[in-house]
Amino acid sequence: MTTAAKPAACARCGARLSRTNTDTVCSPCRRVIGPAGSGVPVVPAVKPVNWLSTPAERVAPPDGSNLGDVLKAYRALHKLKQQDLADLLGYDQSYVSLLERGKRVIKDMDELRRLAQVLGLPEDELGLLPAAEAAVISIPSDKGGPQDAVEEQRRWRMTRRDLNRHRSELTSAAARLYPAVARAGNSPVLTTAGWMWPKPLDFADINLTWSPKTAPPEVVGAELESEGVRPLAATGGRFARYSQAIRMVDRPSLFVNRPSFRLLDVTQLDGRPKLSFGYTTYFDMADVCEGVAHELAGAWLATGSNPAWIGEPDWESLPFRRLVGDPFDLGRRPLLPSIDTLTIRLAADGTASFPLHHRAASNVALAGGTYHIMPAGVFQPSSVMPWDQSNDFDLWRNVLREYAEEFLGDPEADGSSGEPIDYDGVEPFRTLNEARRAGKVRPYCFGIGLDPLTLAGEILSVVVIDADVYDTVFSGMVSRNTEGSVIAGTGHAGGIDFTEANIRHLLENEPLASAAAACLDLAWQHRGLILN
Repeated sequence: MTTAAKPAACARCGARLSRTNTDTVCSPCRRVIGPAGSGVPVVPAVKPVNWLSTPAERVAPPDGSNLGDVLKAYRALHKLKQQDLADLLGYDQSYVSLLERGKRVIKDMDELRRLAQVLGLPEDELGLLPAAEAAVISIPSDKGGPQDAVEEQRRWRMTRRDLNRHRSELTSAAARLYPAVARAGNSPVLTTAGWMWPKPLDFADINLTWSPKTAPPEVVGAELESEGVRPLAATGGRFARYSQAIRMVDRPSLFVNRPSFRLLDVTQLDGRPKLSFGYTTYFDMADVCEGVAHELAGAWLATGSNPAWIGEPDWESLPFRRLVGDPFDLGRRPLLPSIDTLTIRLAADGTASFPLHHRAASNVALAGGTYHIMPAGVFQPSSVMPWDQSNDFDLWRNVLREYAEEFLGDPEADGSSGEPIDYDGVEPFRTLNEARRAGKVRPYCFGIGLDPLTLAGEILSVVVIDADVYDTVFSGMVSRNTEGSVIAGTGHAGGIDFTEANIRHLLENEPLASAAAACLDLAWQHRGLILN
C-alpha cells in the first residue's frame, strides 16, 4: 500500500505549496494546508520583513525592473536554490533564472502584487501603489436624518460655487492672513527662504530625489477641525473627506484620484536647488487644500458676504486652517505641487506673446473660474504602472504631457499602452525635445510658492519657444480643451502680446490664478535673461 503524495498546488489559489519543518503551507493564502509531507520543498514560512536594504534617497521611484535583484537577495537571505524559490512562487526554475538575469520582465501588476505578498516584501519596493480608495465613507454624526443631509449639502454646494465665483477676492483675503510671509514677485503667492531662486534656472539645474521611506502627514482632512467643510452624507454620518463630498455633491467633469508626487523638502545640493519627493494622491491634496479654501469661503458667506470681512479675515472662524498651521511645514500635510508654466512665443524680431487659459469652474476642481497660464498641471506620473512612475519623474516631461493635452487637445496619457512613454519618439514630445537640445526651447523655473487660498504648492516656470518651433508644434492648437477655453488674443499667433501694459492690466484687472500672476510678473522682471 502506497501513501498518496501531498498536493503540489493549493486547491484555493493554484499556487505551489511550500513546507516548514512541521507544516505544508500556502503562502499566498497565508494558511496551513496540513502536516508536512514528502515531495514539497522545505522553505521558511513567509512573513513580512524589511529584508531589503533601501537607500535613504533615489533618483526616481522604483519601476519594477529590480525584480531580478529582489529574487536573488531573497534567495541569498533564506539560503534557497532557484528551484526552491520557483516552487514557492509557482514558477519553473528556468523562468526564475530568466527573471534573475533580467531576460524576462513582469509587467502584470496583479502578478507583481502577488509576488510581493508571497515574499513578504513591501509593495512599493516593486514600484506598486496601493489601490486608490473609491468607496464613499461616512463617519458618525449626532445630526439627524436625510433631510438634514439634503440641507447641509445644499449649503455646501452653494459655498463651493461661491468659492469658484470669488476666488480672486478670497485669495486676496487669504493672503492677508499671512502678513509676515514673503511673496513670489508682486503676486499673492506665498514663499519662504530657499524656495525662490535669485534668477530663473534651467530645468536641468534642479535636482530631483526620491525618498522611499516617507512619514505620513499629520493633517489629512479627517480631523474634527475640518468637520465644517464635510457635509452629512445621505447614507447617514458625515463625509470622512472633502474629496468624497466633491464626488457626491458637486462633482466636476475632471476629478480623478491619481498617484502623485508629494513634495517633502526643498534644500540645496552643490549650490543648486534640490527637491525631494515621495508619494501622495490627488485626493489627499484636495482634502486639505480645497478644504481650507472652502472654510474661508464659508466664513465669508456667514458674514453676509461682507466686504469688510474680506479686508480683515478672522482666524477664529478658520479652525481647519489653524490646524494646518505653518503652511511651509512639509511634514504637516500632503503637499502635491502643480507645475505652472507661462509659454512665450518669441518671434525673430524679438517680439513675444503668450496664451492664457480660462478654466471652467464646472470642469475642474481647482482654480475654476480664473484665467491661468498654459500649461498647468499637478506633478504626477502618467499612470499607476511602475515604469511610468519612474519614467515620468521629471519636471520637463510633466510639462510636455500638459502641452499635448492643453494645447493640442490630445487625450490624457494614462499608461494604457503598457509601456513607458517614448518622449524622444512620439510627437509633439520628440520635436520639443530636439528643439530644447538645439537651444530653441528654453524652460526656466523661478522657484516654488503656495497659493494663499488653498495652500497648494506651485512650481513657477516659464518656457520660451522660438516662433518657428512654436508655429510648427502648435499649428493645430485648440480653442477649447477639457479644462476650459484658450485665450489666444488677436494679431499674434502666440496669443497676447508680452508687454508691460498687457501684464499690468492682467495683474490689476482680471481674475488671475495666483500662480499665473506670479509667473507673469516674474517673467517680466527677468525678461532680459529669458528672452535673450
